[in-house]
Amino acid sequence: MAFLDRILGKKEEKKDTAKKEKKPTAVKAEKNKEKQAKKTRTEKPKKPKIKAEKTAKVVKKEENIAYSVLIEPFVTEKSTGLGQFNKYVFKVDQKAGKRQIKEAVQDYYGVQVVAVHTIKIHPKKRIHGRTIGYKQGYKKAIVTLQSGDTIGTNEGV
Repeated sequence: MAFLDRILGKKEEKKDTAKKEKKPTAVKAEKNKEKQAKKTRTEKPKKPKIKAEKTAKVVKKEENIAYSVLIEPFVTEKSTGLGQFNKYVFKVDQKAGKRQIKEAVQDYYGVQVVAVHTIKIHPKKRIHGRTIGYKQGYKKAIVTLQSGDTIGTNEGV
């Protein structure tokens, strides 16, 4: 197999272990320092790990949510009559909760809300000729304001 080693370019290893030269320890120490210096240059410096304290989750508050929560004021005879009792009726988003509605009215109109009552109006069946369809359902909110606060929903009518 020696001829194959020569063809493939493998060199013969010296079997003389006794003849190996022993280098002085000072030279080895210098080489080790050089290797470590090369490693530190190529590697990124590691940051010390600091144990993070548990913090409460910060919920990002949406600003100007009124445009997505309040669809339109609901103007009927009954809703205008409720205006005497400082109650106003709005058509709101189906997924909006009472707290979201309260915040939206307070931010948009600049009034103090005391209570919010919500009603879901289900889709109603409508027949037009042979076709059967449904009116779209919606959610209605009755908002009670603090005494002295008013909303001008009937302005310009």
